[in-house]
Amino acid sequence: MQHVLSFKVGDNKYVSKTFDFEALCLINDAHICGSGQGPMRICSAAVDYMFEGTDATPEIIAGLDAFERARLCSRLWDFYTEAISQKKE
Repeated sequence: MQHVLSFKVGDNKYVSKTFDFEALCLINDAHICGSGQGPMRICSAAVDYMFEGTDATPEIIAGLDAFERARLCSRLWDFYTEAISQKKE
């Protein structure tokens, strides 16, 4: 299954690239090094990474409100936990 993130700003919809090994590694590194941190902090850099090379410029990503950023981080956390759960099976 291909996992992507998306959000809307005005009439524009932005779609990320596909969740990949690099995104997983960014989250895993932050997870291991950030004991006591939640998914928002752990997944923040991976959200930026997921939209690199898309129409969602860094300025657009930086302009997202906290609730939208939290939603994207939460989705990425779901992708991450699903991927590491499958790896163990």
